[in-house]
Amino acid sequence: MKGKYLKGKTIEYNGSQLSPLWAYLNFDVQGDSIVSFRGPCSILEEHMVDVEDLRKNAIISSPDMLHFIVEYFGVGIDEIVLVQRLLISTVTDLLRDASYEDVEIEREYDNIYAFPPDDDDRGKVSVSVATVSPVSGLIHLGLNVTSKGTPVRTAGIEEIGVEDIDKFAVEVARRFIEEIKNLKMDASKVRPVI
Repeated sequence: MKGKYLKGKTIEYNGSQLSPLWAYLNFDVQGDSIVSFRGPCSILEEHMVDVEDLRKNAIISSPDMLHFIVEYFGVGIDEIVLVQRLLISTVTDLLRDASYEDVEIEREYDNIYAFPPDDDDRGKVSVSVATVSPVSGLIHLGLNVTSKGTPVRTAGIEEIGVEDIDKFAVEVARRFIEEIKNLKMDASKVRPVI
């Protein structure tokens, strides 16, 4: 798996980026990949793949997010959802390490929440979806950088203690790639049971 952080390049995520070979066509990153970038989020209805959100007429937007697009080949919907959960768990662990001491971070399936300091209400840190294309599994994960200007109660990663967004983005990709490599190594070191 390859990783690329588009440092200094602002891209508005509208859902169209969740498409097969997006990383290869736009940034010459071929094969299994995780590409991250920063920018606003406003998912257009025609690109909304989460039917539950579509049925609720959910507004998914944020003025500033850290985005991750994962493409993973040779998997079906069940597998890519599990890979999505691995990515969410990786980010949750990193947020717990980076957050202020009095911030509580929770993972609930494919969502990450935070209880900011001196606040009893949790804010949603992430938006995420996993789907499949004819050739690959695809994941989008967006992390709110700030809670300002969002349509629902959120918590931004800067507000809960992430000081260097660029460094955090690179570390998420590094750890996620290590998890995938280790998964492949573990799968190739055992004998089958007959």
